[in-house]
Amino acid sequence: MAKILVTYGVPAEGFFEHLKGHDVCIPKPLEGYTKEEMLTHIADADAVVACTAVDADMIAAAKQLKLIVCYGAGYDAIDVAAATRAGIMVANTPDAVTAPTAELAIALLTAVSRRIVHLDSLLRTRPSPQVFGMGKHMGQSLAGQTLGIVGMGRIGAVVADFGRFMGMKVLYHARTPKPHRDALGDVKVPLEQLMAQSDFISLHCPATPETRNLISRGMLALMKPNACIVNTARGAVMDEEALLDALRAGSIGGAALDVYPDEPHVNPEYLTLPNVILTPHCGSNTHQARYEMAVQACTRIQTVLAGGLPENLLNPEAVR
Repeated sequence: MAKILVTYGVPAEGFFEHLKGHDVCIPKPLEGYTKEEMLTHIADADAVVACTAVDADMIAAAKQLKLIVCYGAGYDAIDVAAATRAGIMVANTPDAVTAPTAELAIALLTAVSRRIVHLDSLLRTRPSPQVFGMGKHMGQSLAGQTLGIVGMGRIGAVVADFGRFMGMKVLYHARTPKPHRDALGDVKVPLEQLMAQSDFISLHCPATPETRNLISRGMLALMKPNACIVNTARGAVMDEEALLDALRAGSIGGAALDVYPDEPHVNPEYLTLPNVILTPHCGSNTHQARYEMAVQACTRIQTVLAGGLPENLLNPEAVR
């Protein structure tokens, strides 16, 4: 029997169903272990499902750990370098979060373009005759507009497909060529060109040292006055103060954000701005996605416990 440590009280049905016979150690629903508790629990764990940060101290405390599997796609909260040095494999579960995160990005894109949240607020706070009427509070259609995708991975590709379905031209910026996207008519361009030519921009790049503040003040200054930006990637890829300045000045059309640099804290300045939509990092927060994330994490654990290599292994150099 192996000990499986789940670092946060996520929905556990998938873990208990697929890891029968093993000791699943998980905190109370919607609670996380403190660092001190993590240092204790991880000491004799065989695998960790990382819903929260796993740092170098925790990895050093692990005496028999074989695998850290990220509960989702992002692994920026895991000290992968420390795990690699310790010979601990790190894997993630990106397929489980692709569709739900893309759904949210599309929902935010549509909401910001048609001013849905603003209009809802007006109907709740003003006499309805002041709100109804042709020519009042107009939004923007997606058809005929240009959609810029920053990071043409799994999620970015789904959002791009939606854009083309809606009649949008798709530009994208990515580290590597994407011939299959080019064949569909998407156009790979430098980031500066994408920022300047897009009417809507959707961010899907991972948080790495190279992408920190990728969307800088200079990049935001290139945007069209009516252009809108959506971020369902990571808060660190956006220069938050520069974005706030652009929104306050009205130099861009708006923003829709699901991620923030200092989560779970949200800069209160956003709350004063009518041209921004905010959600609480809920891209994969559906019943179906959470269950599938657990199932895929369990599959990777079972593979490693059986002596194999997991899917989506992020540090193959850890295998000695």
